[in-house]
Amino acid sequence: MARSTPARTHSRAHTAGIIGTVVGLAAAGTAAGVAVTRIARRRVRAAELGPVGDVAELTAAQLREDDPLGPAARAADRTALVQADDGVLLAVEEIGPRDAPLTVVFVHGYTLSMASWTFQRRALAAELATANGHRPDARLVFYDQRGHGASGRGRAENSTIEQLARDLATVLEARVPRGPVVLVGHSMGGMTIMGLAALRPELFGSRIVAAALLSTSSGQLADLNFGMPELLTRVRAAVIPVAAWTMRRRPAFAERTRRVAADLVSAVTRSLSFASADVDPALVRYVDSMIAGTPVDVIAEFYPALAGLDETGSLEPLRAIPTLVLTGAEDKMIPPDHSELLLERLARAGDGTAEHVVVPDAGHMVLLEKPDEVTEALAALLRRVGAGANAER
Repeated sequence: MARSTPARTHSRAHTAGIIGTVVGLAAAGTAAGVAVTRIARRRVRAAELGPVGDVAELTAAQLREDDPLGPAARAADRTALVQADDGVLLAVEEIGPRDAPLTVVFVHGYTLSMASWTFQRRALAAELATANGHRPDARLVFYDQRGHGASGRGRAENSTIEQLARDLATVLEARVPRGPVVLVGHSMGGMTIMGLAALRPELFGSRIVAAALLSTSSGQLADLNFGMPELLTRVRAAVIPVAAWTMRRRPAFAERTRRVAADLVSAVTRSLSFASADVDPALVRYVDSMIAGTPVDVIAEFYPALAGLDETGSLEPLRAIPTLVLTGAEDKMIPPDHSELLLERLARAGDGTAEHVVVPDAGHMVLLEKPDEVTEALAALLRRVGAGANAER
């Protein structure tokens, strides 16, 4: 057996440390797990996942063979590129007529893409299209956040929640210039909605008539332990700055590290993203593929904005509209008590506009793990503001 030289031993230890750091940093964000995957040899863009995800690989438990919608995601009626205020191009896909009486805008989470909404996209498109028997009650709008999916990248200094909120405002101005809007955000997407409330509070109650905040938080994310023992939590806190520096300054090395640690961190993805004991492995690979499409330096650039998040003061405008707060009961990424705190702060006005839904046996990726429950809660919110009411046109 060949003996390792001190230099080689140091190199291996350094690589192992970076691998653990990458895992910790990706986990310390707010979305689905880690940035290292078994398919990280190639960037997986939204277009490569199909219309919004090639879900044909999923088992009958998720997509039944006799489902009239078929085994694939609902194709877009329209696609567009929207230019943000700093020139970044944001990829947008839409379902439903431009003149629908209501528009629902979906905002995805950290390291993910619009593909994360694939089940809700299919089910809601079908439900809204048949609610009146002759025309859809709502238009569905999906877009990739900057640096994610098929959207372009901006400067590192623009990797902030405020910039994401400005991007959302731009999408609304460009694609939804008129009519009422419902905003639906998962994880960092929910933070983006809170950021918009701080940036444009006058929109809430006038243009924005309802919101859904899924698996999200208004702050204190740097204190999360992700279900890890206290010792590992301390180690994670110590090495995250090193990982962030490596991702920003040596992205090629960090990308190679992704490939080296693929199998290990794919298991971590499953642990942090899902709670069900029988979760379909295809769902884990599906999340893996979205994360693999997010460059490591983008992950690092957004991390400080998430770790330092404090949107507590942004919740006031949301009290003026019906707001759904939904979480998986076993979410390790953003524990349910963050949703409970959101609900408490939203309910202080005493007007009863906030609704709380806790989905049993579900983790951070509740929208993929328990799609029926999430779709049902969203459909109820839409009915609350008029969609599917069979009203006269």
